[in-house]
Amino acid sequence: MSLIKKVHMIILMESGKDFENCVEFYKKIGLNPKFHLKDKWAEFETSGVLIGLCPTDQDMPERRTGIVMEVENLKDKYKELKDELSFVGEPFEAIHGIMVSIKDPGGNIFDLYQPTPDKVKDLAKKAAQEGCCGSETCEHEKAKI
Repeated sequence: MSLIKKVHMIILMESGKDFENCVEFYKKIGLNPKFHLKDKWAEFETSGVLIGLCPTDQDMPERRTGIVMEVENLKDKYKELKDELSFVGEPFEAIHGIMVSIKDPGGNIFDLYQPTPDKVKDLAKKAAQEGCCGSETCEHEKAKI
């Protein structure tokens, strides 16, 4: 039995001098504020997970937070916001979806993600037809015989 029931909150440390810009950033990408104490704390909720912004005076160099936020029409949103927000590169297509990294004003880097379930289904179907290594002559497949 797992002690962890679900992710409840992700807290991002933000530069105190850029804190209110960070709050505006998260509003701009579509998160609705649940609670906001000016210059002290901000909280957003998305799909039952809270994202807290906490100001700090400590030096916070760029960092990746390991957060992936699902979006619709990622390429369109990128085109719409690329001149207003700090994207890290351009959207690219991975096997499981379209992704792009983005940096908030406090230096946190996270990923925006648009799933492509049809591509995943096609890939799974192809893998099942071809065997684990993509070939009927795969050594792993021969070992099953």
